[in-house]
Amino acid sequence: MQSVWSIAWKIPVVIGASAIGYLAAMEAGWSGTQSIVNAYTTFHEGTFHDFIRDLYFIIVVAIALAVVFLVKRLAKPALWMLVPLMLYAAIVLGAWNGFMSDFDPTRGEALKHHYANAYAIEHMTPRGRYLSCQDNRIELTDDAKAACARVLGVRPRRQ
Repeated sequence: MQSVWSIAWKIPVVIGASAIGYLAAMEAGWSGTQSIVNAYTTFHEGTFHDFIRDLYFIIVVAIALAVVFLVKRLAKPALWMLVPLMLYAAIVLGAWNGFMSDFDPTRGEALKHHYANAYAIEHMTPRGRYLSCQDNRIELTDDAKAACARVLGVRPRRQ
């Protein structure tokens, strides 16, 4: 009876910890890649925002490692499933999606759905807005085209 109770409480704990570790690994991949890609500007400008992003990266890496150690302590065989999933989350979902969307979550969703409206365009970073307004993979609605023209300062040519 002791072993049944031992397995019964470990299963939900390992599943919950795995979900937290998966999300932490995804964010660690995104933040870590953003720190590497923007290392030159961070070194020269040294903004507070970059310090917070790097601190956030350290925190989510610590959470991911804590999950791995917890699962190792409770259920070693589950590591065969957890570690590849966390690596996938960090490399593909975090690093690759962040790099492809230029580290703008709104632009990432627009690329994923191949569609953007004015609300999405107005809530992107300036670089993401510029890239999205000129990207052929994103279909812009009429209000998004007007927002691109307004925000980017594009005026029709006089003939």
